[in-house]
Amino acid sequence: MVGKEIVVLRYGHRFVRDYRVTSHCCLVARAFGAKKVIIAGDEDSSIKESVEDIVKRWGGPFKIEFTKSWRKTLTAFRKKGFFVVHLTMYGLQLQKEEEKIGKNKKILIVIGSQKVEKEVYEESDANISVTSQPHSEIAALAVALDRIQQGKEINKRFLKSKIKIIPQKMGKKVKKRS
Repeated sequence: MVGKEIVVLRYGHRFVRDYRVTSHCCLVARAFGAKKVIIAGDEDSSIKESVEDIVKRWGGPFKIEFTKSWRKTLTAFRKKGFFVVHLTMYGLQLQKEEEKIGKNKKILIVIGSQKVEKEVYEESDANISVTSQPHSEIAALAVALDRIQQGKEINKRFLKSKIKIIPQKMGKKVKKRS
């Protein structure tokens, strides 16, 4: 995966209300080269089961974890040498900061689901906007992961996949392993 260790911290997940969006954030994180997603907020076993099923069928490695405290998690990752990127529409433009961010081998990307506390902005190494307009954290995460890795993650091969899509001009072709 382009030699980077990227982890996504999903801030403020709320049970039931955020299930679909958080699940999609996990799918995007996996597909676009992150090693894992850590969800800070309500623990939601259905998301964990859903993501683990995707990894089992479509390959990995990819993990999903839960944390009670985003603060402790962010602090622990900073101590491990991670560069902390908070995706927010109020931040600096990604296209002007992507080279600086991409130089880091370890990156923690923070994405919110509810109103983000001021401390998240203060504790991040970079507050980055994909666009300075209202948008989805799913879209912001996909664009940021792609730009930070210069598109190299798009052709990532997943280990132990049981399903592989064979690109077609028309129709669907899937190769399955048992």
